[in-house]
Amino acid sequence: MNVRCAHRWAFSAFGGALAERTDDLSAPSGDEATVRVTHCGICHSDLHFVAGGFDLGQGQKTSITRAGATLPLTMGHEIAGELVELGPQAGHAPASIGERVVVYPWIGCGACGACERGDDHLCTKVSRNLGLQLPGGYADLVRVPHARYLVPIGTLDPARAATLACAGITAMGAIGKLGPLTAEHRVAVIGCGGVGMTAVALLKATTPAQVIAIDADAAKRAAALSYGAASAYDPAEADVARAIQKANGFDIAAALDFVGSETSSALAVALVRRTGHVVIVGLFGGEFRMPLPMFALRSLRISGSYVGSLADLRALVALAQRIALPPTPLHLRPLAQVNEALADMAAGRFVGRTVLLP
Repeated sequence: MNVRCAHRWAFSAFGGALAERTDDLSAPSGDEATVRVTHCGICHSDLHFVAGGFDLGQGQKTSITRAGATLPLTMGHEIAGELVELGPQAGHAPASIGERVVVYPWIGCGACGACERGDDHLCTKVSRNLGLQLPGGYADLVRVPHARYLVPIGTLDPARAATLACAGITAMGAIGKLGPLTAEHRVAVIGCGGVGMTAVALLKATTPAQVIAIDADAAKRAAALSYGAASAYDPAEADVARAIQKANGFDIAAALDFVGSETSSALAVALVRRTGHVVIVGLFGGEFRMPLPMFALRSLRISGSYVGSLADLRALVALAQRIALPPTPLHLRPLAQVNEALADMAAGRFVGRTVLLP
């Protein structure tokens, strides 16, 4: 059997640093594919993976081991690269050997109702996500369980294409929850990090809605304005919710919360008008708190949004090939600097998205 070596960066203890390791990688079987990774984005959720889970509030936390993750764990779910191998049953793969692809990482069981609808990311049975339950893109090679999860990118910049697999489809999925938007709609984007900034850019590129950017970092507020936001606010300012409401005629139709904390969700609810829609996307953690009568009295809608489907990724790649999406900031770093890059993300030292180069 043909065996090659995969060089990965993985952590072996929660809270510990990532270290380089080498593992054998046998030839792909069935419908599997092997991709030589050229670019892999870092996601804020990777910080939660290293910590072992997400904060649920009141001292409770999820466990990624209960979700099927095992140590040592090779993270990385924003993967772009070159297809180098196909299994013997992968004859109808959407890409050819040597073709550049972005990899859809949110893989389910393939047999439940959600997977049959194309919503692998919402699988009700078992998750096999690259970078969590399966080794991800913090490596030079990644094994993809089925070739259908490969999306050819053509002439797209692979560094930007990599971020579409999470930041892109997460922002797109959240925006899609709002329905058709017109020039009269005002949409607040809370948290203008990598995903939130992508949402600002996509809202500007694909809708006529007016975007209100909210972030504690002045550089991120400035960047959001440059990517099309009509206004930008610091959430730490005194009585900021009232100031934003007044400046927008008390007519904010929706708020997209890309932080997902107790304070950001409370701000989102405070901002929107009656019949407003709050979409919670971020995974910072804590609890959502709101007096129950207000749901009815204000006719509010509160939704969650989790990444997106394989069809969403294909649609977003096609959109990027058709129109020039605003180029949100990218920071390219060697894979060997992954620990420093994660520390910089945790400290909020950069605007936009960091992409690792194996």
